[in-house]
Amino acid sequence: MVLFYSMEIITINLLIHQYQFKSSQLIISNMTRKINFIAAAKSMRKPIIGDIGRALGGIPVERPQDLAKVGSGILKKFDGTYLFGENSQFTKQCQIHDSILIQGIDTIILVVEIISDTKIKVQCEDSSQVHIKDNKYKIQPKVDQSQMFEQVWLALKQGKCIGIFPEGGSHDNTTLLPLKPGICIMALGASQKYQTKVKLQPVGLNYFKGHKFRSKVIIEFGVPYEISQQLIDTYAVNKRQAISKLLLEIEQQLKSVTIQAPSYSHLSAVMIGRSLYLPDRTRLSPQDLLQLTKRFSQAFYKLKDHPEVTQALTEIKLYNYKLKALGVKDWEVMRMQKRIYLDLQMIGFNIFMTLICLLFAFPGYIMTIPITIVLNIYAEKERKTALAGSKVKISGKDVVASYKVLASIIIVPIAVIIYTILFYIWLIAYNIVDQESTIKYTMIFLLMWPLYITAMIRSNDGLIRHARKVNSQILFYLYENKYKKLKILREELQNKIRKLVDTFGEEVVQDFSHHRIVQKNQLQSPKSVAELDIQNVFESLLELGI
Repeated sequence: MVLFYSMEIITINLLIHQYQFKSSQLIISNMTRKINFIAAAKSMRKPIIGDIGRALGGIPVERPQDLAKVGSGILKKFDGTYLFGENSQFTKQCQIHDSILIQGIDTIILVVEIISDTKIKVQCEDSSQVHIKDNKYKIQPKVDQSQMFEQVWLALKQGKCIGIFPEGGSHDNTTLLPLKPGICIMALGASQKYQTKVKLQPVGLNYFKGHKFRSKVIIEFGVPYEISQQLIDTYAVNKRQAISKLLLEIEQQLKSVTIQAPSYSHLSAVMIGRSLYLPDRTRLSPQDLLQLTKRFSQAFYKLKDHPEVTQALTEIKLYNYKLKALGVKDWEVMRMQKRIYLDLQMIGFNIFMTLICLLFAFPGYIMTIPITIVLNIYAEKERKTALAGSKVKISGKDVVASYKVLASIIIVPIAVIIYTILFYIWLIAYNIVDQESTIKYTMIFLLMWPLYITAMIRSNDGLIRHARKVNSQILFYLYENKYKKLKILREELQNKIRKLVDTFGEEVVQDFSHHRIVQKNQLQSPKSVAELDIQNVFESLLELGI
């Protein structure tokens, strides 16, 4: 995301758009200054979403892809200049400067002349990439954005803060999408037309399992920087050159506040590599953990041609594959150690805690099953719809969390009311208490049910954690040899990665020895097993509020 704001100086906030409506909500809740977000007009037309967007001062922008319509008939032939259709209605459906979208063809095809219902003259960047054979198509209109840009320029002139996602739409890729030039036109146009000083501030939102409720996100605010006068002067005489240069600057700024990886397997390797490098059972602050992850990501990219790094990356991916095959996590392998008496104690303790958490959470499970089913069905429907209409989404998980939150705003209060009514009917039907007490207990239920569900969710976390510990400890004894080999492999990989960090650290981080996140002496002083077990006991007691 990019922020532009101004009192005397205007700033634009640049954000990575990975979790649709959630991203803007998070930024708004973590900033004291009001932000006017650039939002898709399509979203602003939706009930609830649009109402919230307008209340927050959102500025709608009409995206051409949202207005694209299916064209009549099919496309039969393309000779490099003319596009021929069958049963098409080009004279009625097309306008000059519209674009023809064909599934599977990324080249932009621009309408330059409409000759008949079945023949149009077009222009495209690379005609050799366009192969037509009975293709269905869409017609995307050219949208006049001049009013939107004028609205943004006036907002910047008035000293308002603007938030924008330069990629143009939400996605679940592991890298930046090509940035849209609109951000540059907004910043440079305002600077030129109203002589305002515009600053750009990159904002990175780094999600961890962001499609799930109560997932974690780290928001990193980059250093604001002012657009140079030289670039503004260039924009006055050569807009394309100025926009290209500013886009490149913005891209570099956004990369500085986000984790970049060419694929999910590469990103997984980055996470595993970071985990292996860390001292066993060491906990870093979220900020340090994010910074370390970014360094590993940068290192794997910068040093990809080094044989030692390439080999280490391959071995990490193999280790990750073996983890998945055995159904364990890296931290579980790290803690594997055969101590029969102590293990029996810990298994017994974890089983006891699992049962306690289950007893407390079970009524909540029953009551929240209908809510969970409705939310999952609705979110899955929206995910499939978004995935079908996008060329950049991988699995569509970026829309899941947003729609779960939006749906729960309506569904959860309705569920509370329904359960309260059912509780009241139950008290009346079985004469549990007198009439006066019935109303009193019903009101208590209405107030306490949300609190219980909140506590139940925390208890469920403990249930899952303790059940996993029991599972991993039992599996360790059932497949002891495989686990021992895996632990040996982990130790070998850990030593190799730490040596690589010491060898190549200066090539990734300037003055590495003075900017280490983990000091050398920390790598050789892990906590004892006894310390770990005591820590686990205290964590379990905290779950129960003791």
